[in-house]
Amino acid sequence: MTFYAHSGKQPDRSDWQLLPDHLDNTARLAAERAEPLGLAAAASLIGRYHDFGKYDPTFDRVLNGGNVRVDHSTAGAALLHARASGAMRLVSEVLCYPILGHHAGLPDRTGADSSMERRLAAFRDPIDPAITAAEIPDLAPALHELAARVRGEALGFDLSLATRMLFSCLVDADYRDTEAYYAQLNGRIPDRDWPTLAQLLPDWRRRFDAHMAGFAPNSDLNRLRADILSHVRGGATLPPGLFTLTVPTGGGKTLASLGFALDHAAQHGHRRIILAIPYTGAWVETLRG
Repeated sequence: MTFYAHSGKQPDRSDWQLLPDHLDNTARLAAERAEPLGLAAAASLIGRYHDFGKYDPTFDRVLNGGNVRVDHSTAGAALLHARASGAMRLVSEVLCYPILGHHAGLPDRTGADSSMERRLAAFRDPIDPAITAAEIPDLAPALHELAARVRGEALGFDLSLATRMLFSCLVDADYRDTEAYYAQLNGRIPDRDWPTLAQLLPDWRRRFDAHMAGFAPNSDLNRLRADILSHVRGGATLPPGLFTLTVPTGGGKTLASLGFALDHAAQHGHRRIILAIPYTGAWVETLRG
């Protein structure tokens, strides 16, 4: 049986995308995106197994427009997790999160039916055993990469960040390959020639300065916010690492963190700025990759 990732226009399926091609392409693209992060091997693995569930024969009915639902994102995670033991078990968990969530978002580890533990426990493999048996994933390179990216005193934080970076690389790679397939099928060329962060930073920093200049130091609170901003931006020349900022609600820590990120990225030639704003405040990460 021939397996496909995406359907085309021809009834004879001559222009449909083969599943192995999509898995190979996604693995390559994900690895390219993760290379600057030191996570290329891990990204390649999740790219290769993210759509492994499309080997389910029922998925062919989905491609033909059938009114049937197939969970194609659990099989690859289940395969990697089943092949892991000892130290590799933690590696497989890190890899499972992006695979399980590459359409719906990163799942929780436990809790609801959508959590990683429940999905893996409930999974019943519909794939031909011969196809699964032929897969021999090597998790050792991913273990070495993750070990090099984590610190003992910040193991949980570092693993969570690596997981989110892998998730981002996978989602982007999956989308890009799917887009490229349909763009070629429809005879169009998508615009993907985007400026780099280094090209954007000068204008962004000018606009940030102009925005902050609009806050007149006409009260004790605004003067305090200005002092915090000045202090935080003054630390942008420090070597890259982990920084903390403890400021009460209303102290302007979100804007201060953004100012630090812009200056820090410009100072050290970083290529990414990630600004997350959870309920407790701002979290900023500037990355070389």
